[in-house]
Amino acid sequence: MMLSILTMTAEQEQDARAKAFYLLKKWTSFTFLEYAVGLYRDFLGAYARQLDTPSPNQVELEEAYRHDFLGALVQMDLGIDALRRGLDKRAAYDALMTGSQQAGDLLFGRSALEIGRKYDPFFHSLGLKDTNFADPVYATGFAEGVWIERLIGYALKCTVGIGFTGMLAYGTRADGGTRVFEHWTYESMFEDAPLPAWRYWPPGRSYPAELPPCPPRNESGSGEVCSDQAIPVEGIWEPWFPAGKVGCPSYFLKDSIAHKYLLEGSNDEQVVRWRLLWEDTRYRDGSIPAEEETYFPKPVA
Repeated sequence: MMLSILTMTAEQEQDARAKAFYLLKKWTSFTFLEYAVGLYRDFLGAYARQLDTPSPNQVELEEAYRHDFLGALVQMDLGIDALRRGLDKRAAYDALMTGSQQAGDLLFGRSALEIGRKYDPFFHSLGLKDTNFADPVYATGFAEGVWIERLIGYALKCTVGIGFTGMLAYGTRADGGTRVFEHWTYESMFEDAPLPAWRYWPPGRSYPAELPPCPPRNESGSGEVCSDQAIPVEGIWEPWFPAGKVGCPSYFLKDSIAHKYLLEGSNDEQVVRWRLLWEDTRYRDGSIPAEEETYFPKPVA
């Protein structure tokens, strides 16, 4: 069922707001992003171990490992270190997204096809498959970890609003084409996977048994920012429509331009007024919020 601000009940809205608020913090958190980088590290560890068994294209595999695959990790490590130290989040996220893009392209992009990695037994043994997005098992083993990391990178890119475009699972455009989105709404955040290979999308969409509530609506228009204006405070903002409806919260980096809101179930972007719900001051004091312990619950003995 598609969630829409035009049709949801008060109970549905309360639940959706709490989940959206939780996910926006999760997708931009040190803990969740470090987990993603760890998946790529695991792949690199398996890659390095497999190099101990010589392949016909051994020289090529070793050069790709040193120059390409490790290069992606360098970018990720720069980003995760900057985030943990409470430095500029825009720069930290940019490094993480750059590394994620590089890693994803090496296994799942055009270069993987042109160089022949999709057909190489070396990469097959790491879980890479010669398949497409119609396959729900798009990758296995360590390569699947890189695919999950790639989806986490996409979620971060969408959350911070830097050049993301994704597919919507429902409906079509006026010209009959696939509907797309650039920013989260209740429709895109809680939709079913638009393609079988994207079955983990959006990644990490799980919640603690006792989900913290979203802060109440910001009824004050003081400090609100209209679409197409600059955001002065880093954090989570909520969109207000002229008729008093309030849409899905969004995360904004400081100095980002406030976007319009793609009304759920439509192709119409609406001008809205954004109001601050929560200022993001995480990691500036060197600590990690206790809430992040809920992102990966420890198993009960």
